[in-house]
Amino acid sequence: MGGGPSGLMAAMIASWNGAEVRIVERKGKLGKKLLAATNGRGNFSNLELNETHYFTSDISFVKKVLERFGIFQTLSVFEEIGVLVKNSDSKLFPYTERSKDIWTCFMHELENNNVEIVLNYQINDITYSKENKIFYLKSDYTTFESEKIIVATGGMSSPQFGSNGSIFQSLCTLGHSLIGLRPGLVPLKINDDYLSKDNLGAKLIGTVVLENAQGIEISKKYFGEVLFKNETITGIPIIQISNFVHRYLDKKIPVYIHIDPFPTYTQTQLEEILLKKINLRPKKPIYLLFTSMIDEKLIPPFLNSIGIEDFLMSSEALELRDIELIANRLKYWKFEVIDCC
Repeated sequence: MGGGPSGLMAAMIASWNGAEVRIVERKGKLGKKLLAATNGRGNFSNLELNETHYFTSDISFVKKVLERFGIFQTLSVFEEIGVLVKNSDSKLFPYTERSKDIWTCFMHELENNNVEIVLNYQINDITYSKENKIFYLKSDYTTFESEKIIVATGGMSSPQFGSNGSIFQSLCTLGHSLIGLRPGLVPLKINDDYLSKDNLGAKLIGTVVLENAQGIEISKKYFGEVLFKNETITGIPIIQISNFVHRYLDKKIPVYIHIDPFPTYTQTQLEEILLKKINLRPKKPIYLLFTSMIDEKLIPPFLNSIGIEDFLMSSEALELRDIELIANRLKYWKFEVIDCC
């Protein structure tokens, strides 16, 4: 059940082991989430894959699973189906950075191993006959029978790709338990008065870390592109760091995102850069002071956030204390996280 990345992998390996396999997918296309992975680049795994990255009350279970099928086994499978892998800061991509190339290799394997594919079928209920030792998967149109089922329908974070949690109640009826659902790898909603629809698509590239109200780092530090979309931020480092957020939001503990677009520069060095720019062109409008330093869409809200409303004022009007404040804020973009999207 489910034709996303997990379902495709499970179906493929089951067919390799001689099983007669059928994939039942509620959407009209297999692998929609795979095709959308990392904006179509296809980040399929990570060299740092281990049990610490999973939310569970039984970490030993996750550890046992990964000991049986961890990163080395995953890479072996991708090599076998013909995917040349690229490592980018421990993140694994197809060499072309095209999700569709992984999808193509999966589709070939499924066809080559006679896996039946059923699209646009929503399974509404699952029952089990102890007498016949058969599962019955019921939809609005028909009932499928199977000796075994692998449920690979995801959580509830991507209903547009098919993951909507509609089968959870049926699984509970079969005797499974369901822990409270929490957003995992998702964009984050931030509290900031200066960001608006005009910032849609703006980006910063730098390090990202989660901090508490005292400014103490409480997560791993990640590097990459941060995209601003109205009141939300996304991008690979945000998606990675979102795993830590719910632990604090659930307990109503304030938590903040710190973005540093200049990790290789100190605040003092940024002050020197700004002073040099001002000395070279003292009459230049202040908003042009930041051209080539930050995304132009972020310049107006950045200036507003430090109390500057006249974007056309001459750069020479800035005092030393202003420059110190600007340099500090350039290195320390801080937003309160108020929700996971």
